[in-house]
Amino acid sequence: MSRATLPTTGNVKPLTRRDFFSAVSAVVQANLPPDPRTLQTRQTMNLLKLHYGANYRVHYEAWIAAERGLLELGLHFEDGPASTERLLAFFDRYILEIKHELGVEAELERWTQSWGHLHEVRPLEPLTLEFAASVGMRLTRYITLLQPLLDEAYDTGLVPKDPRPSTFHERFRNRRG
Repeated sequence: MSRATLPTTGNVKPLTRRDFFSAVSAVVQANLPPDPRTLQTRQTMNLLKLHYGANYRVHYEAWIAAERGLLELGLHFEDGPASTERLLAFFDRYILEIKHELGVEAELERWTQSWGHLHEVRPLEPLTLEFAASVGMRLTRYITLLQPLLDEAYDTGLVPKDPRPSTFHERFRNRRG
């Protein structure tokens, strides 16, 4: 049976994670409003990251935590303790409006000393095109709502437009002389 004639209900074969994240990315890119910037994407076995501009450490993410049966999506702040603290405080000023738009499931929290996120967690479903479309549309909503605020944070210097070098790279450079 060809792919075009597969039934849309019943026993549909799940997607690979790679194909799932590719489908999520395609849904996001097809549904975002026009923007002169390029939305950059990266994916690994467990996650998809999307961002505008050079600072890839501040990005939108969909992450599969299979061992917990969860999928997390949202905006991640991973550029170090100082900018994470500033971004958490900045988005906290708008949290009532954000929750009004995204729902009470949207949570703003510090994850570690240098990482924070504005995210939601949902049960992990079989990796189908339908689930990819649902995740992609929800991630699109996050980007559409939060990117103007994030742009303001960049414009006011709350977070650097270029990523902070990783500690590993800093140590490596110091050894080279």
